Amino acid sequence: MDTYEVKILGQRYKMKSEEGQEYIEKLAQFVNEKIKDIQRNTKNVATQNLAVLAAINIADNLFKNQERENQAKREVRERIRRILKMIRKSDDSSEG
Repeated sequence: MDTYEVKILGQRYKMKSEEGQEYIEKLAQFVNEKIKDIQRNTKNVATQNLAVLAAINIADNLFKNQERENQAKREVRERIRRILKMIRKSDDSSEG
């Protein structure tokens, strides 16, 4: 595992990862962008509060994406179930 240094909110952080420098930099950039979005929409928020608000925002996005993915999986399973039912019905009628 390699160690990488990134800058978030003006602070330098060392991170260990197997993902590589480019990936770690993308993560840091994403976090910085979320923090800047919050800064633009709020007034005089302490740095620690900015970080917490950004974390909650990121968690919200993650949970919503996971729910969309789970819903898509449920829909695919239901479609497969219906198709299999139609195939079985077709097989039963052709055996007669």
